[in-house]
Amino acid sequence: MISAPPNIYGIDVFNIFLHEVTVKRAAKILDVTERTIWRWKSEGKVPKAAVLALYWESQYGRSLIDIDHHNETVLLRARIRILEEQFIRAKDIITGMKLLNYGTANQPLFDEEGEFNAHNPTTDLSASVPTRDAFGSATSVPDQGKSDVSFMQQSRVAAA
Repeated sequence: MISAPPNIYGIDVFNIFLHEVTVKRAAKILDVTERTIWRWKSEGKVPKAAVLALYWESQYGRSLIDIDHHNETVLLRARIRILEEQFIRAKDIITGMKLLNYGTANQPLFDEEGEFNAHNPTTDLSASVPTRDAFGSATSVPDQGKSDVSFMQQSRVAAA
């Protein structure tokens, strides 16, 4: 938050700002007559609010506002850069997690290569038994001399 310096008060400071702004413009800014401004100068007393109002219209007040805006812009740009870097890192982490996906506990243990048709029990399911190796990759165990009709198929044929 911008604030004026605490020592902005008094007739000397008022005269500095009045010299920069002019009496006519100061009267308009302060919404008083030029006569009131001349009276404040002659009495040597001026309201602090009048001095502060002229401060913000002077080169000093405007430069303070400009510096504050510049500093705020620099900070916001730095925050944007940090957020962009964090976004890129998060995307990389997510991509890596997707590439390293070994499955989950509730994922089927065996990959099915075909469906068993109960109406056609002659389908040979023993030809290739899919399994997973220690790293989660699908492998298949070749037929090890099993008969054309597996035990499961034999029991289905017997039940029919």
